[in-house]
Amino acid sequence: MRFNYLVLISLVVFFLSACGEEPAPPDAVAPAAQTATEDAAPQTAKAKSEGKSTGGVSVKILPENPTSTGCLQAVVQGVPGRSGVIWHVNGAVVSSGTETGLCNDFYQRDDLVTVQVGTNDQGATASVTIGNSKPRVVNISSTPDEIYAGTDVSVTPVAEDIDGDQVDFTYQWLINDEAEPTLNESVLPGDKFTKGDSIKVQIVPNDFYEDGPVYESFAMQIPNSAPQITSIPPQGITSLDYLYQVEVSDPDDTEFTFRLDEAPDGMSIDASTGLIKWSLVGVNPGEYTIAIIVADSEGAESAQEYKLTLGEPQ
Repeated sequence: MRFNYLVLISLVVFFLSACGEEPAPPDAVAPAAQTATEDAAPQTAKAKSEGKSTGGVSVKILPENPTSTGCLQAVVQGVPGRSGVIWHVNGAVVSSGTETGLCNDFYQRDDLVTVQVGTNDQGATASVTIGNSKPRVVNISSTPDEIYAGTDVSVTPVAEDIDGDQVDFTYQWLINDEAEPTLNESVLPGDKFTKGDSIKVQIVPNDFYEDGPVYESFAMQIPNSAPQITSIPPQGITSLDYLYQVEVSDPDDTEFTFRLDEAPDGMSIDASTGLIKWSLVGVNPGEYTIAIIVADSEGAESAQEYKLTLGEPQ
């Protein structure tokens, strides 16, 4: 009689098992443990854990090297014992139902994300660790607006980092497509290029985890710059001849053409040297306007205008 009773209990258990299984609890199919050393170098995404697979069912999470952008997708092979999908982030359930996707509202960099499908006997788990999102340069500004030989050029990059990291930059200037190793600051000295050169800059952002993609600016052709008159006209009259040697600065040219655009009668300027002469014999006292024009070999011009006051003879 005792034997028959035990047989009856065994049959009941068998039939209950055949009718289906209860969904595995969140920790019933646990992902393989992960270990890491504190001194390990940061990576874009850490390796996927092996997880667990039973009953011919497997699951993997795509993308395999995720960051905190976009969404994750669980790809299931085989027929799970249950249709439910459970997502865990750092061991806590964040989604339970039939959704095979999980978006970045639920996780961030360094989080361990695990997906669980099916049951203990016919199911699987997989895990990934969310990696670093690379920073990227989205724009740059430069000063000054007009660039000529002899003018320092400064660039200021604007970066985007999804993880909210502070971003640092490295620079490489290229002149005529050739990189000079010493030109690796945000400022390009104006004496490093001349008229006609092509300049551009490459910028690499770094979020202290890894480098982002290289940003390369448009190439800019250095135009001809106009000569600038740097001398100051004399105002004191010490003799009967007024003399003024016009001095010019120009990083592109050394030979110039001078002319007077406005001047009193009798005043002249040497077209090649820029020396102004004016005999004051018989000149009436008063205020006189003088305008000088200097041009370079390409016709770029600049001007200097001033007033000269002559008083009564002492």
